[in-house]
Amino acid sequence: LVVAMLAQVLLTVLLLFALPIPRFAALRARQVKLQEDGRPVFPKRVTQLGDAVNNQFQMPMLFFVAGLLAMQLGLVTMLMAILAGVFVALRWVHAAIFVTTNFVPLRFAVFVASAAALLALWVIVAIRVIGG
Repeated sequence: LVVAMLAQVLLTVLLLFALPIPRFAALRARQVKLQEDGRPVFPKRVTQLGDAVNNQFQMPMLFFVAGLLAMQLGLVTMLMAILAGVFVALRWVHAAIFVTTNFVPLRFAVFVASAAALLALWVIVAIRVIGG
């Protein structure tokens, strides 16, 4: 589980560090508009990257909680490690789609597959905790 968690952290960090470059470029090129409330509106591609970053603080947080809980309680199994690896691999694919083509049907399919892996991970954790 730790390797999968580190891979997810790496993805998040890479996206976080990639975001300022196109944002500053858009600012320099005067491509950023302001909404009435003063919030910036970046070009579509920059917004996509920002959305991909924000996405790393949603479902992956449930992954980290499940993994940490399983490790803390000594519940980790090989199946859980495999599901964690599948989840993170799919998150990398999801992020790659998000920041390139952003083809929503494919991105959604990958999202659903990663959600299924995460759900399975949580079901195993729940069964192991409840089942004692």
